[in-house]
Amino acid sequence: MEATITLKQYLDKNKTFIIPDYQRGYVWGKNRIGEKNSVENLLDDLVLRYNNRTEVFLQGFTVTEKTDEIILIDGQQRTTCLYLLLKWLNYKGNFNIRYNIRSDSNSFLEKIDLNDDTEDQSEQFQDVFFFKKTIRIINDKLKDIDKEAFLAFLLDKVKFLYINVEERQATKVFAMMNGSKAEMQQEEIIKAEILRLASLNTDLQTDYTQEWEHNMLRSRYAREWDKWLRWWNNPNVQSLFQCYNNMGLLISSYLHLKKGDKLTFESFKAKCLSKGQPIEAKQTFDGLRRLQKRFEDAYNNPIEHNMIGAILRIFDSDNQKKFIHYYFVKDHRCELENYYNLAFLEMTHDEITNNDTKKYEEKFDKMLLRLSEDLLYEVDKEAAFRFLLRLNIDEDNKQNGGDGRVFDFSIWDNGVRSLEHVFPKSKVGHFVTSSDSNHWEGGDNIKRDKDDFTCFRDDIKKKDGTCQTTEHSIGNLVLLYKGDNSTFSNNDFEVKKNYFFNTNVKEFFNSRHLLHTIYIFANSKWDATDIAENKERLINRFKNYYEKHGNYDKE
Repeated sequence: MEATITLKQYLDKNKTFIIPDYQRGYVWGKNRIGEKNSVENLLDDLVLRYNNRTEVFLQGFTVTEKTDEIILIDGQQRTTCLYLLLKWLNYKGNFNIRYNIRSDSNSFLEKIDLNDDTEDQSEQFQDVFFFKKTIRIINDKLKDIDKEAFLAFLLDKVKFLYINVEERQATKVFAMMNGSKAEMQQEEIIKAEILRLASLNTDLQTDYTQEWEHNMLRSRYAREWDKWLRWWNNPNVQSLFQCYNNMGLLISSYLHLKKGDKLTFESFKAKCLSKGQPIEAKQTFDGLRRLQKRFEDAYNNPIEHNMIGAILRIFDSDNQKKFIHYYFVKDHRCELENYYNLAFLEMTHDEITNNDTKKYEEKFDKMLLRLSEDLLYEVDKEAAFRFLLRLNIDEDNKQNGGDGRVFDFSIWDNGVRSLEHVFPKSKVGHFVTSSDSNHWEGGDNIKRDKDDFTCFRDDIKKKDGTCQTTEHSIGNLVLLYKGDNSTFSNNDFEVKKNYFFNTNVKEFFNSRHLLHTIYIFANSKWDATDIAENKERLINRFKNYYEKHGNYDKE
């Protein structure tokens, strides 16, 4: 069950709050470089709302409620801080906390000395050290406060979602909520602040109808936010955007839109919620909603999905961030195809967006030279991998009547990519002359008798005798999953082709989604001439990609 309750209703349950043994110790008050600690943030906000006589909406508490106990699954730090604060305010009601398996923590809380403001860095017990630090902060922040009035305000105006789950689900819920706690912390605090401000009641004479409307708004925002969170926690979404910190990409991108830098609660609040007014929170939520829709639209459009996925895998982390900001925040969606083209030349974000013609020509020439290399497999495997990746993505983009099919990037993400020689390199012979030996060897650099080879490098050329190349050129390479590559071994083309299209051979299930690879194995034959002709065909395809930029013919 989920409901909004006040702090008074929380305490009036008259039960002992249990900190289970799977919870970490109390650490509120811990310093963070360049930021206020959690106790300071909470107290500053409480004092601000007290002075304005407006309600306070805290992040929700998730518990398992029993007959005499409330087991805290999420909300331990806040509950303990509120316990110390209410003791300092002389709260006379029943409020007991028990730290399971931490007897020293229990002893301190039972015999709490509010006048003990000593700071002992060598304090043996972490909980006690931060209990004392919290008390010192309270003493400092609230030294001039009217304790009785402030206590009455807290009991009535502090509100939060109270979520009660079954005990058998407690550890599972805790693991789910805290598995990525470090990444989620800032986003969860930001969420709580937006919900609090958006539903803030600025009218002291409000009636129950208005309060109901404010609560409904907060609930609607919370549900929508949780929907976004579930979406960002989808492994396929995280894989596409190369983002594994839940909603950090959405919120950091919105902060960037507002000229903010590193994502922290303080920086987000300063740039997006500085006035502390409901209208500001609603505008921020609407801005996040619009940005979220851009991410979702891109994910759901196969061609856009594929181009974005490729760009984020080609780029390093710095260029990834720049691209995300450029494409989603600045909304340069109409330029995606051009950006995609240039990224495959290994141009950086700045080079692309600055229209750096000199860098374009330099990198075009370099990539053309690489792909034309007769020994590409030995000279630059990465260039071969990237070009073959693009060939397979582009085939997916042509599917479904031009609407595209989502490309499976797992071959790139999981370290299972491999280059396969369509014509086995071990069966292509060439004569080696050196100072100490004259012999025949295959493309695998192993010495063999001439009769062991079924093809010779001198034969790898087009029918008209042009385009002389080797078995290591782009013309003889395809992209495969590593396991599939191993099963192929050094078999002839016909044997490989049979393996590839035989649905009873389960090893080739993964590679069968690679359409360019499929088209190569669909050939009726594969000999020396096919290698040379395929190389020329692919080089021309590469040039055609960049025709509108200037097709430099280097033949």
